[in-house]
Amino acid sequence: MKTRKHTLLSYLRLYGKFLKMTIAARLQYKVDTLLLSLAVFVRESVTVVTLWFMLNKVSTINGWDMGQLLFMYSFVFLTYSLCILIFTGVRDFESIANQGEFDTYLTKPLRPLFQVIARRSDVMATIGHGGLGVVLIVYAASRSGITFDWAHIGILITMIVGGVLIQGGILLFVASLTFWTTKSSEIQNLLFYQMRGFIAYPISIYPTLIRYLLTYILPFAFVSFYPAQYFYSVQMSAVGLLTPLVGILVFGFALAIWKIGIRRYASTGH
Repeated sequence: MKTRKHTLLSYLRLYGKFLKMTIAARLQYKVDTLLLSLAVFVRESVTVVTLWFMLNKVSTINGWDMGQLLFMYSFVFLTYSLCILIFTGVRDFESIANQGEFDTYLTKPLRPLFQVIARRSDVMATIGHGGLGVVLIVYAASRSGITFDWAHIGILITMIVGGVLIQGGILLFVASLTFWTTKSSEIQNLLFYQMRGFIAYPISIYPTLIRYLLTYILPFAFVSFYPAQYFYSVQMSAVGLLTPLVGILVFGFALAIWKIGIRRYASTGH
């Protein structure tokens, strides 16, 4: 079926409606949603507490003190909370394709990728990660004496958007591999979750190969390290301003791979 032409504005309106329905469905079980969100918050807080106790012993990590590290870490949680709100379907694309759900998307007058994105949202993870991110950025900024004027707030927002696009782009790239491999969960675990684990700490502590990988190949360093570095005005701080551009490039590349892969799609037959 030929896809009907929709404007960007119409897609944004449709996405808002899908998101509203998803949230409304989750709020039918308010206690369950609250408890699951709290569980995510507590689970992720364990990592922060571990970092806290570790720094009580060493005081700094490669020149980054507790306030600076928590500020950097806040970018990890804030960007992922929005990423998982928008790109849950992309994250789960292996199951969507292998269970035949994606076949139904191809029969509707909407772009398949839009339907993959719009039909699923992990609201609990968004609340849990986002809540922790807000707590960390407020605490760390006050501890480190960072003040935000309107210009810096605008820069912060663009950096967060860039971080969301970087992570969404990497998830989309991995999802696109499903068109060739049918199974991509292990690749996703390696390229996204395992590599993302490195940005819990400043990338300057890692060997050159890891720093190169996190900057130029899988640019997770632009999710947290370089943005935080900009606000602390340390060496090469201006690199953080490239975060939105890096996000656009990563997502654009992943989108190109998706378009190639979807032409190879063959139904699973379910």
